[in-house]
Parts: sequence; C-alpha cells; structure tokens
Amino acid sequence: MGIRRYSLFTGRVVDRQPESWGKTPHFHILLEGGGLRFRVTVNTRSGTSHHRKSDLLYFADDDFQHDVTRRLAGLADGDLRVESRSGGLALDYQRGGMFDRRHMRRIPTSRPGPRNDLVDELEFYVERLRTDPTSRLHAYGTRWGPEFRTPDRVFGFIPGSGIHDVHMNQGNSDEHWHDNGSWSDGGLIFHEPSHDRWSAIFLAFQTQSWHTDNHGNPIHYPNQGDRRRESNDENRAPRARIVGAFVHPNDEKRGVEDVAIRNDDHEPLQISGWRLLNRDGEAMILDGVVPPRTIRRFALPAEVPLSGKGGLIRLLDGDGEEVDGVSYTRHEAQRKRGSLTF
Repeated sequence: MGIRRYSLFTGRVVDRQPESWGKTPHFHILLEGGGLRFRVTVNTRSGTSHHRKSDLLYFADDDFQHDVTRRLAGLADGDLRVESRSGGLALDYQRGGMFDRRHMRRIPTSRPGPRNDLVDELEFYVERLRTDPTSRLHAYGTRWGPEFRTPDRVFGFIPGSGIHDVHMNQGNSDEHWHDNGSWSDGGLIFHEPSHDRWSAIFLAFQTQSWHTDNHGNPIHYPNQGDRRRESNDENRAPRARIVGAFVHPNDEKRGVEDVAIRNDDHEPLQISGWRLLNRDGEAMILDGVVPPRTIRRFALPAEVPLSGKGGLIRLLDGDGEEVDGVSYTRHEAQRKRGSLTF
C-alpha cells in the first residue's frame, strides 16, 4: 500500500458540489466534525479510455446491516487513522461480507432524467443527511493534507484537507497497483439516528479484479473462454463453483455449518488438497472427489466458522489459485435463516 494513509472521517454534511467536467469528474462533499472541515472527493467516472469501462460499478444499500455499524455508532466526529485488519473499522469488499458484488451495476456519471446516474444517487443520499443535523456521514478513503497555506480548491476553507480513493482499493493491475491492499477499501456509510437508519454506497472500477490475494493484488482466475481454449490441456483448471452454504445465525454455535460445491464438468473432480477459507483466512483442507454434474456438501469444523454477521467463502485449488469466491451479508443470512444459495 505504499505511503497511503487509510482513514475515516466522521462528520455532519455541510455542503456538496458535483463536478461533471474533465476526464475524471468527482462529486465533492464538505464535512464538519471534531473542529475540522474535510472535503470528501468521490470519483464519478474512471479515467480509462476503454469507453464502456469508464463507468463505475455502484451498489447502494438503504438498509445497511453489518457489524461495522455497531462500531461506527459510538465513534466521535473527526479524523481517524484506520488499521487495515479484520474485526475492526476497516472495510474490505471481498472479505468483509458487506454486500454481494453481483448486485453492483454499471452507472454513468450524469445523464438527463431523475436518479438515473451516479451524481443523482449521491445527491439523494447526501442531501438527505444535509437537512438533518443529527445525521452523520462516515467516509472511508485515503487521507490527504492538511495544506496549511492553501485554501481548499472547491469549498475554500483553510487548511485544505480531505479524503479521496472512496472506492475499492484492491485488484488493480495498472498504474494504480501501488494502491492495492486488503482491508483498506473506501466507501460512504450514512447514519440517520432520527430514522434509526443506516445506508451505504460502495464503488469500484470495472478494471479491478474481484479475486485478490492477502495483499490486495489480483489473482489470475481463468475464465470460461480460457478453459475452452485449454480443453486439451491435462492441467487445465477444473470447473467448480460454490453454490450454497449453511451459516448458523448464532456465532457461538460452531461445527454445524457447511459449504456446497458443484462440479460442472463431465468428469469427476479430484479436490484433495483444495481449501475452503472463511473471511478471516481460516482454512479447511478438502479431500476426495466431487462426481460429475453433482453437488457435494462439505461440513466445516469448528475452527473454520462462517460468521452470521456477513462474510466471504473462498475455494482455492492445490496450487493456491482461487477457483471461486462468494460473499454474503448479515441481512441475507438472517432472511434465509442461514441457508444461502449462490
């Protein structure tokens, strides 16, 4: 992660300023808290020249339920440096179980019509907080400043200071490789105590990989096209998917959970030496065979629990390559009484 300072700023929304010009436009939010003013700079378009891939991936949850909200609720206003680890305040899109990435959608920066672009969505959530002085925005990203002799270029306050990289900060394989890191993702989490409501917005670039190692660097994962091209290769990666899991709603009840793996191939799948990992990296080593076109359930030991508060399940082959990975939220685990289908 280099010299990035992964930070969280908590404060009251004072103002906002959308920016629609330039190659990489942003949405700027002015926050005030702990005697400080901060500008939160949110990317609304990628700088890539690959046309379609310039749009960001977006997910908003107006009923955000996750254990991190309990920690945020008692947090004082102001700037806080966040330790990049599980079990604390840090966010990780791939390991934290905050949302299902399959619910993310491509969204344009700006276009005519109500609530059909990213600027409209940000306006909706930010304006709702601005009109309620009891509400708070928790903004995650990379800290910049303070610039003691330079007024902020958008809102004019001194010293200029703020947070950017308010998006997923892993899976980069381009010039942003140095930004990669696990448990250091950006995001916006909104709290409205008067309505007993938590909301959240999560953003990612289309060019970022959703399979990363413990350092946030992308892991090569062959797609189906690769597999077809390698159909005559005896060492090709077998086709397997995590299709289900049972997550006990009581985290103290361990040893009764399982994960279902499907072999989509027409040949038996040898999985001896493969591993199933939970969001904390605790692993179960697999053994045996999954018959062709069949689902096999693997009971997890008590030492590899699946959190009822949301989590991640990863399937790695004998070489440590990620074959599949799924995530789930606390809300999904509760709504489906622990029986999850992916």
